[in-house]
Amino acid sequence: MAGGLVSHQLRFSEFFIAWQTTGPLLRVHGEIDVFPLLDVVEQGDVPMGYPTTEFQRRFYSQSRCIAGSRGTGSGHLTHLRVQPDAGPVEIWFDDQHAATGPSPSHPYPVTYTKLDLTYGEYMDALLATKGARGWEFLFAEMELGKPGFHDIVTNLRNMLEVFPRLFPGCDYTPFQERLAARL
Repeated sequence: MAGGLVSHQLRFSEFFIAWQTTGPLLRVHGEIDVFPLLDVVEQGDVPMGYPTTEFQRRFYSQSRCIAGSRGTGSGHLTHLRVQPDAGPVEIWFDDQHAATGPSPSHPYPVTYTKLDLTYGEYMDALLATKGARGWEFLFAEMELGKPGFHDIVTNLRNMLEVFPRLFPGCDYTPFQERLAARL
């Protein structure tokens, strides 16, 4: 498997954690719920979503879920999109409670947002952010200052205030820059 997939695969069969900070720290919450790569590859063509076009049907058939929200039911899923003869896999984030994706004129499902990450970069960012709610939007082409993103932005700001003190070995500067660029 190309694109750093094998070097970033999990070495266990399940991993899930939901967490939140407690006082006196600013409130930050998140979850990590990732699936082993072998399970992802074996998923096959799993029906998901409600395709309204042939493009969307094909898009869904090329998607494999790599992370979810089984414990919290937040409606967040992350997918690998594997296209025949199209180069590296793409990473797509699905926030099922918001129309966060490309404009309605785009052919993609409205809850899907393409992330500017490889699989390895996704796993690295997931670990650095500890799955803080909304971290994926830092790697999407979108404006987080729009209505509907207030709670996400608050969580990200709090994460970027608290985490550098809790985890001084991790450089959060790139995350801070990405948030500033999206506000």
